[in-house]
Amino acid sequence: MQLLFKNDHCRIFLDESIPALYQEWQGFVAGEALREAHDATVQLLRQHQLSRVLADTRQMRVIPRADQQWIMDSFFPRAIAAGYRRVAVVQAEDAFNQTSVQNILGGVTQNTLLVAEHFRSVPEARAWLQAQ
Repeated sequence: MQLLFKNDHCRIFLDESIPALYQEWQGFVAGEALREAHDATVQLLRQHQLSRVLADTRQMRVIPRADQQWIMDSFFPRAIAAGYRRVAVVQAEDAFNQTSVQNILGGVTQNTLLVAEHFRSVPEARAWLQAQ
């Protein structure tokens, strides 16, 4: 995998075996760091003409309510316009993060072209994306 983006809380790789972006999230991420990683995701989806993301949130903590709203209102419309259609989420160990992610995706997938699935492991998530 090729590293395309990195900040203190997120690394984004190009996983050519799928092909997709692979996001690896770490710790409590909020505000500018969270938005920077999501903005990079939109740019990279366009640049590499990708429609799929594997979001590894196993080590991620809760997403603050204001950032959840920003993801729904700002990130997803731009990402979907860039071609984002499938996301495989590897569930966090943190129950509060699981709730945050479910709230975000539940609000977005109802009225868009985005399909989201949740998995317990990276191999399961990768296999689902490869089959899409």
